[in-house]
Amino acid sequence: MSRRALAAALLAAALLAAPARAETVVFEPSAKRVEITSNFSGTTLTVYGTVERDAGTVGRGGGYEVAVMLVGPDREVVTRRKDRVAGIWVNRDSRTYHAPSFYAVATTRPIAEMASPTVLKAAQVGLAALILPETVPGGVEVLAGTVSFRDAYLRLREREGLYAEYPGTVRKIGQHLWTATLPIPAEVPVGRYRVRTVLFADGSLLAEQTSEVEVVKSGFEQEVADLAAHRSWLYGLLAVAISLLTGWLGGVLFRRD
Repeated sequence: MSRRALAAALLAAALLAAPARAETVVFEPSAKRVEITSNFSGTTLTVYGTVERDAGTVGRGGGYEVAVMLVGPDREVVTRRKDRVAGIWVNRDSRTYHAPSFYAVATTRPIAEMASPTVLKAAQVGLAALILPETVPGGVEVLAGTVSFRDAYLRLREREGLYAEYPGTVRKIGQHLWTATLPIPAEVPVGRYRVRTVLFADGSLLAEQTSEVEVVKSGFEQEVADLAAHRSWLYGLLAVAISLLTGWLGGVLFRRD
């Protein structure tokens, strides 16, 4: 079972196990498309939302908690551990993860205080709750994973700015309105991203909504990428022609008479 399928199954189980709710969460991201150009240095994505409930639902004394996540497309990533052998550092054990290329989450309060670990894992809220299927040498896939490899993988992604948590940054504007801003670093991978919002109350998961945002290259970079992907023969010819022209110009400019 894939990571996304397992997460969906856990989320469905959590929603079915909870009492019937009449609340829903509605939101809209500030942009549906993020363009990466040659001078791109990062940006932010702002999400505006509200909690809606039907006329027969009584308000909750403890209020609502919201988690907003920006999740990049899944990638297969190999994590290796180096050991010292005869004074030389070499790669030894390795694990292959099927994990989101980017993950950022903003919440109304510290993540551990919003719900139990089981509920958070069902909703995939927070780095500790991420399900990262792990393939060990030999092709055996395990869901629990090796703790040391998992922790090292998460640390590396956090250091690169591709995984991040922003607890307490979802700002409540009124009783039911809220807004959140998620930073998008310059190194963000391209692809189709999911914006997920999850609604909690009294430690229970009430509702979830998902939207999509596309991160794409634009300008000259995108034209070159499209040419290489769709007209590789022409891209190869142009690359050879530019190399020959550069060599000829270098010979002319630095020729000794």
